[in-house]
Amino acid sequence: MNVALIILIIETILIGMIPRAMPIFASALGETVDQSAGILNLGVEGIMLMGAITALLVDFFYHNPVLAFLVAGFVGLIFGAIHGILVISMKLDQTVIGTAIWFVGWGLSGVLYAATFGLSSSPPTVPTLPHIYIPYLTNIPFFGRFIFGEDPLVYILIGALIAVDYFLNHTKQGLNLRTVGHDPRVAEIMGVNPYLYRYAAVLFGGFMAGIGGAYITLGIVGSFYFDITAGMGFIAVALVYFGKWKPYRVFVGTLIFGAVYVFYFMMEDLYPKIPYEFYQMLPYIVTLIMILVIGTRAKPPASLAIPYIKGE
Repeated sequence: MNVALIILIIETILIGMIPRAMPIFASALGETVDQSAGILNLGVEGIMLMGAITALLVDFFYHNPVLAFLVAGFVGLIFGAIHGILVISMKLDQTVIGTAIWFVGWGLSGVLYAATFGLSSSPPTVPTLPHIYIPYLTNIPFFGRFIFGEDPLVYILIGALIAVDYFLNHTKQGLNLRTVGHDPRVAEIMGVNPYLYRYAAVLFGGFMAGIGGAYITLGIVGSFYFDITAGMGFIAVALVYFGKWKPYRVFVGTLIFGAVYVFYFMMEDLYPKIPYEFYQMLPYIVTLIMILVIGTRAKPPASLAIPYIKGE
């Protein structure tokens, strides 16, 4: 490869990795709060699928992407509430319930699509989010479009990253939530209601997973097809371990995934003789390596996935 081609590849990856990272990042940010409170939600994949189909339906019929995102987030919040009732109030196994929610979202999203549009080979499309190009700044060589040429939701999610990190690490409520995740009995002795914080966490986590799914439809693809998330929800859960429950580290992990995702598309065009299945594996293989190298040394909240029974 010559230098010009290498520069082009790097620039293309920088420009493309953020949109590809955003669905996973939105979901992973919600899951970070979820797990920080001691709740493991393996149903993120199913909630993302429901957010994706909901966003398509709302935008297709009402032509309002803002409403589509809000409704998708609300649907995710409902699924988060269901998850909370089952694992917090009823104290059912979090792994089993999360898996069940994944299956429900996986099946129901396909049913809603088929019931609305049939099984046509030409799926309906909606406009993807417009990008914001800032005069002069966008034209900065190499980094201009990478930083100043994204769609509005990217900047909203970056703001959410800053807000969540500040909340978890610099507020009394954030400290209370993390205490609930480590030892809810200690939190209760301190006068903190573990159930309240855990419910708030699962609602936020569900909402963000719904937004993540909606971004796939409205920010990247402009349509919907069965199993459109392709494992992104599970990657989001895994990257929380990679990020060691630190929002900024989680964000870096999602950017790496996005970069590898763009890279595999480029390599597929440059070297078409290599089976495309190999390229499709790359983002997931890289994520697995990241987890093995860094995530296995991470220490999760001590009460993660453990039901809290008051008085015991």
